[in-house]
Amino acid sequence: MTATDYPTALALWQATEGMGLGAADSAANVAAFLARNPGLSVVAEQAGRLVGTALCGHDARRGTIYHLAVAAQFRGAGTGRALVDWCLAGLRRHGLTRCHIIVLAHNEKGRRFWAHLGFKEYNEVTLCSYDLT
Repeated sequence: MTATDYPTALALWQATEGMGLGAADSAANVAAFLARNPGLSVVAEQAGRLVGTALCGHDARRGTIYHLAVAAQFRGAGTGRALVDWCLAGLRRHGLTRCHIIVLAHNEKGRRFWAHLGFKEYNEVTLCSYDLT
């Protein structure tokens, strides 16, 4: 994935149910994320059309996958799994041993997908955020 993929990636994210988007998902912020984590994020294309994305990065301790999305008509064909596999392989190459994801509690489809891939929900963890702006 490169910064030039942003407009079509954003359109996919906006069309994906259960996707949480905010101010941190601006073109400039995504470009900075990609520059800080080169080669870890990926897109899937079909006939030249972007049909899937996965933003992936790490803090040198743990990896995180954000904005995994596959266009509705391409789901169920292994695209999501392939995107996740790409990200996990990249994190392993960087020497990481764990990867986190953030799934909104109401996103049942997303939660089922991640559980199917072997990701474990930790219900005893609460995510807290502080807006710096």
